[in-house]
Amino acid sequence: MKLIFVLVIISIPKITKPQSVSTLMGGRSASLGNASSTISDDWSLFNNTAGMAKVKSTAANFAYAINPFLPGADRAAASISLPIGIGTFGTGIFKFGDELYSEHVLSAGYANQLGLASLGVKINYVQYKAEGFDTHSTVSINFGGIAELTPKVLVGAYILNLNQPKLSAGSDENLPPVLVSGVQFHPQENLVLLFEIEKDLHYKPTIKGGVEYAIHKRVKARTGFNLNPNSIHGGIGYQSARLIIDYAMQYNAAIQTTYQLSTSYLFSKNKQRE
Repeated sequence: MKLIFVLVIISIPKITKPQSVSTLMGGRSASLGNASSTISDDWSLFNNTAGMAKVKSTAANFAYAINPFLPGADRAAASISLPIGIGTFGTGIFKFGDELYSEHVLSAGYANQLGLASLGVKINYVQYKAEGFDTHSTVSINFGGIAELTPKVLVGAYILNLNQPKLSAGSDENLPPVLVSGVQFHPQENLVLLFEIEKDLHYKPTIKGGVEYAIHKRVKARTGFNLNPNSIHGGIGYQSARLIIDYAMQYNAAIQTTYQLSTSYLFSKNKQRE
């Protein structure tokens, strides 16, 4: 198990990213190729924080992602979304790995709607732990925005590690900023099209796309893709007045198939997500 995990970390750094794995979570965004820069839902804390501005109900959220090909590389996240009248506050925790190598992230974010645009900021306390090495921690800042150009077109962008924090006080290694921007189209009421570009300073851009189609008032089918690295995505979602369940699958030739299930319980009746 340990040998496989170490080989993956070394051989596919684009997937794990330098010093940290992806904290993008939520079955909806995962099935849409993680093209989440314009999505407003209960998982926006882990994606584009600005999306929390349109969350109108207090919600408790939990997600778990597993890849049978990579034992010890599971990801899990839990969060609470809390509208406070002048915006929405969210807090959550993310965990990756096992006793060999693990990452923990504690996050707190705030977003508010200002006219046609929403803005959000998030502060993360990140801890890295590897067997046989010292534990390191740092604090990073994310910032994002989403704007409605027309009733059928949204644009969004966010930046990770805005402050480029050092891994530790005596280290010269920084967490690199990651820039993400995208657009969302609503050609018809039951169809959403997403396109996004993610740029890590250490790598070539990743291009993402996704399609969401409402096959029923409560059921949505989704698919998506990534280029560089290449992957295909798909999933389905169900939402009732108070419960949201999203299931996603992702296939990549290097790491095989990853599965993710996320749930949200809303403490007041649910409205449609964007």
